[in-house]
Amino acid sequence: MPNRQLLLLRHAKAVIGEGSMRDIDRPLAPRGEKAAKLMGRYMAGHGLVPALVLCSPARRTRQTWDIAARELPETETRFIDALYDFGDGSALLEAIRSHGGKAKRLLLVTHNPATQALALALPGKADKALQEAMAEKYPTAGLAVMTFAGADWADTAEGTARLEAFLRPRDLADG
Repeated sequence: MPNRQLLLLRHAKAVIGEGSMRDIDRPLAPRGEKAAKLMGRYMAGHGLVPALVLCSPARRTRQTWDIAARELPETETRFIDALYDFGDGSALLEAIRSHGGKAKRLLLVTHNPATQALALALPGKADKALQEAMAEKYPTAGLAVMTFAGADWADTAEGTARLEAFLRPRDLADG
């Protein structure tokens, strides 16, 4: 078992904001609800149960985690304002360092392009096909699984992870 495991889950498909709807208030679309459930089932079926969840406060990230979490044992969840970020992934990395503590398996539920940027920056040597798939597109409800040495997230740095898996909802849909 690796010392630490990081799961990066991009929120599932959300509705397009209309009228005066603020971006942070956009809910999941029906397709997103289905994808969130698929990812939750996958995580449960493959032993990817987080010890701690750090989630953006946006409605669509909260809903993604709420639906996925129904498939998993109860997990401590913290809503971190800094994870409502669309930048280069540095805010997400700082949240991992600041809030991850000693959790053996940490899940972030966040937004693109920050999720994709961080997922591409963290692995050192990675399976080329997985890396290319992530670089091409990190779709809604996409999930990256990475392992790290060491016991504390405060030491997390770019280029130090091993990319174990990259999953898309379409990879899991069986009809």
